[in-house]
Amino acid sequence: MAFEAKKEFDLKRIQKNLNIRQKSIDNCPLEFSTLEEIYNHYQSTIPSLEKIRTNILAVLNDELKGKVHSIRCRIKEPDHLIEKIIRNANNRPDKYMLIDADNYYKIITDLIGVRIIILDKRDWKEVHHSLLQVFPNIPERYSILPTDIIKNYDRYYQEATTSRKELENSYHAERPVVYITTEEDRSVYVDESLKIDTSKSHYRSIHYIIRYGTVYFELQMRTLFEEGWLEFDHRIKYPFDQNNKRKQEYASVLSSLAIAADRLISFYEEIDFEQHPANNNTNTVPDHLNKEKDEPELNLKGKMKRLF
Repeated sequence: MAFEAKKEFDLKRIQKNLNIRQKSIDNCPLEFSTLEEIYNHYQSTIPSLEKIRTNILAVLNDELKGKVHSIRCRIKEPDHLIEKIIRNANNRPDKYMLIDADNYYKIITDLIGVRIIILDKRDWKEVHHSLLQVFPNIPERYSILPTDIIKNYDRYYQEATTSRKELENSYHAERPVVYITTEEDRSVYVDESLKIDTSKSHYRSIHYIIRYGTVYFELQMRTLFEEGWLEFDHRIKYPFDQNNKRKQEYASVLSSLAIAADRLISFYEEIDFEQHPANNNTNTVPDHLNKEKDEPELNLKGKMKRLF
């Protein structure tokens, strides 16, 4: 990915373009000079981050080939980094209060962001287990407290940079978390390694924070329809216009449509199984499909009613 030519730090420009409230800037506990130092240092590291991004993407493309719809990987833009720091310095001072140019890359875990898109939400489990194997899952290294992310970065620094074996020495820095909105989701995302979070309305995704060499990166996995809704939601309101009720109504409708589309994908796979059982690895049809086999049209209509 290509960035524009280096920009001078201009808080007024960042505020205007990213719709940062003046109150947030006024209440930010960080000095203007600290924000500028972080901004300038980050711009100087982008070429090295680009190399790491390319390596991560190559690993994921090799390991997840045939298991996912697509994989995208981006580096956070400098202006967005400053916006995030200002926002979190107000909302999460326990983690961001002491941030500076010497440690911001130990605190910000999404300087590199990966998006994995799957077609059917039931495909998540195979991808999830692959990710736990590719990047070692060591619960003892999970960050629990806000300050753990820095402590663990320093604790495992020498190991993570030994002989440039970034992949071998990588690890999951936090327990993977799945954000769900329905009880149906709870029955789908069952795995002892996953933490379930219901705090975000309309938001469905699995999040991973992974240490790779000298950086943390964030990986998100969701379905194609969830991605489409979130992209639109992000464009119209998130995170700069959260209190707009009209936009919240639009987002709620689109979220419902995305849920319905995902259910249709799953129903399609079930129907295809009923009609072509020989195409599957097992010779037996699950009981819940056998019960529906005699009345496929009635069953589909019933399922359609439950979508809305």
